[in-house]
Amino acid sequence: MTHPTALLAGRTLRGPESAKLWIDEQPYINFVGCSYLAMQSLDELRTAGRQAVELGHPWSQMRSGAHGGSDPVFEELAREGAAFFDSETSVFLPSGYFCGLAAVAGLRPDFDVVFIDELAHFSLFDAARLSGCPVVVFAHADANALHDALRPYSAANQRPLVLTDGVFATTGRIAPLADYAHSVAEVEGILFVDESHAYGVVGANGRGAAEYCGITQGWHAGTLSKGFCAHGGLLPCSSEFAARVRSLPPVRGASAGSPVSVLVAAAAMRYARSHPERRQYLHAISQRLKHGLRGLGLEIVDTPAPITAFAVGQNAHMLALQRSLFDDGVHVALSSYIGSGPEGMIRCATFADHSETDIDALVQALRHHL
Repeated sequence: MTHPTALLAGRTLRGPESAKLWIDEQPYINFVGCSYLAMQSLDELRTAGRQAVELGHPWSQMRSGAHGGSDPVFEELAREGAAFFDSETSVFLPSGYFCGLAAVAGLRPDFDVVFIDELAHFSLFDAARLSGCPVVVFAHADANALHDALRPYSAANQRPLVLTDGVFATTGRIAPLADYAHSVAEVEGILFVDESHAYGVVGANGRGAAEYCGITQGWHAGTLSKGFCAHGGLLPCSSEFAARVRSLPPVRGASAGSPVSVLVAAAAMRYARSHPERRQYLHAISQRLKHGLRGLGLEIVDTPAPITAFAVGQNAHMLALQRSLFDDGVHVALSSYIGSGPEGMIRCATFADHSETDIDALVQALRHHL
């Protein structure tokens, strides 16, 4: 299998992950990346970054909330996170990779065994292993498989923790969270959802796959670097749980993060909350792409996420297709990431600054080359 990044070897890339990307100083219609709301160039975010620097905030901050006191910069983001997700407070994490680790550490007194989707993100598998509990892997997005796996452990009075992505990064598939929640409730377990590819872009209020599936109980966290186009991660929770998490590894043992990034993230969340039309447009443009590709006979997962992926033939064929699209000025990813299968998949992200013309250009190019 040819490595999917071979197309970009030796090339220079410029610009944020959005509808247009400059490669070797040439503009391309871009469908590669994860910054779905495409807010990096907004004045509101740029102004927040400039003001943070002008006010003398440091590039990074070592002090942790576990040592007492409060930092108004980080408290501002905690409030914005709570407002967006309708929670009592929220915990900022210097990396989205810490989301599962922090949540599992905080929940550790309340479970005895971990169940995890076979295609869950690497960070969730790390969190499961570091819990020190037995780990049971269940079939991808299979509610019946999870239900059956829970039974013998419930009979043995072992409390379960279920870990899953809300939106899976490669395909955009949403986990059957309502079914999971029902099975977990039957055995008095805990459900934790990594919402990294859903925060800001999925759900009536952009609160993620759990909101989309109607889940009101359970735990979730996710990175700010996808939908919100910012840096770090966020764990919405109660004040009591926040205090517990901040006293445990990995939060206590890590840098608090960058105050500059934190203020930009707070601005991003404010903007996303006050401009739901941006999320709504992103959904519409993403569905336009899915509809267009289904019209070409491609099998596309039915999902509200701004991710559209498909496989056609073997890896060499898809690599040739990627190159042909590139020659037409359209940049797509041939993904070998989690869930892409042995041959890979063409993965297309849609961004809130894509136009209908951009979407139609990709569909027409594929019509010509397929």
